[in-house]
Amino acid sequence: MKNIRPVYCIIVVFLLGILGGALGTHLYYKCRMDSHWGHGGENREERIVNRLGSELDLSAAQREQVKGIVHETHEDIMGIRRQFRPQMDAAIEKSRVKIDAILSPEQKKKFEKMIAERKERSRNKDD
Repeated sequence: MKNIRPVYCIIVVFLLGILGGALGTHLYYKCRMDSHWGHGGENREERIVNRLGSELDLSAAQREQVKGIVHETHEDIMGIRRQFRPQMDAAIEKSRVKIDAILSPEQKKKFEKMIAERKERSRNKDD
């Protein structure tokens, strides 16, 4: 029985590594998209239109057409994010339940606190 405990520890560390990697990747791409698109729908759209307008020397008519295209694209992207958000949340919740099942009561309290803090940061970022 003593020989099995190190195996369980290795498995737990491996699973936590997978979860940490998945969470890190998710956060990296979320930050990358946020930095690319900026905060606030109109601001990011305006920045894109202004950049294209200046770099391509767009006429006023072209600028208006590009503005409409950029807005439409932004709406499409937001729709895709809304569509896949439940699947991402379900995958994260599934891993949370699995991790919670292997933690001691003390570790569970810390883990729940970590999750609550992450949710709060996410909620504040979305506002």
